[in-house]
Amino acid sequence: MINVFDSAKILCQSAMEIFIGLAKKNIAQKGSFAVALSGGSTPNLMYDLLAQKENAKRINWEKLFIFWGDERYISYNSKDNNAFQAKSHLLDLVPIPQNNIFRIPVSGDYRNDALHYEEGIKKFFNANLPHFDLIFLGLGEEGHTASIFPGSELLQENDALVKDVYVTTKKMQRISFTPMLINAAKEIVFMVAGKSKSAAVKEVLEGKFQPEIFPAQIIKPVEGSITWLLDKDAASQLSQQKKHKKNASII
Repeated sequence: MINVFDSAKILCQSAMEIFIGLAKKNIAQKGSFAVALSGGSTPNLMYDLLAQKENAKRINWEKLFIFWGDERYISYNSKDNNAFQAKSHLLDLVPIPQNNIFRIPVSGDYRNDALHYEEGIKKFFNANLPHFDLIFLGLGEEGHTASIFPGSELLQENDALVKDVYVTTKKMQRISFTPMLINAAKEIVFMVAGKSKSAAVKEVLEGKFQPEIFPAQIIKPVEGSITWLLDKDAASQLSQQKKHKKNASII
């Protein structure tokens, strides 16, 4: 499903409602809700909305469990650390138990940290191939998602669920979910805003299937569903038949 919104803020309101709706549904059905967050600036708007008192009280935070789909291999205290962004915009402002927050470790041994995170996820779900209730993803200008960049070895990874990877274009070590783990999710939501992303959006959604060039094309849930939340700038190059205007009010 592709939804197009007039602004990034309205997009993030829709993302928040998806978050809250799925949290309520899963907690009611099975007593817990496991979500993997993404990095980037757009999710911060959603976090800010979730942190507002009238929205935060709609969630049973004791039954909610937070993970991350990827992480830059930098200090937890860095403003560019995905977990730090979520912490400062949301997690420090809501009553979620610290034991419910599973940050990707950055101890200095990235291979071991990736293995440790994978084992922790398997243990939490008690499954060799866990199914997250919800995974949020972003999209880079070159078509990457999570830390799966063009030409990445992760595109051919068929064994690991979490993998360390060096991103040459960023000159940075990262840890990322692999496509296998992402595609096992029950719900996947892409949040993409800004005209700079419009060419990548068009290629990923309408272009020839070339995941080596546009890695986000590899995201195809096995049994779950996928939703694209785009602002009008990000969707500006899509053909008209692909556009689905969605109206939403701003909280």
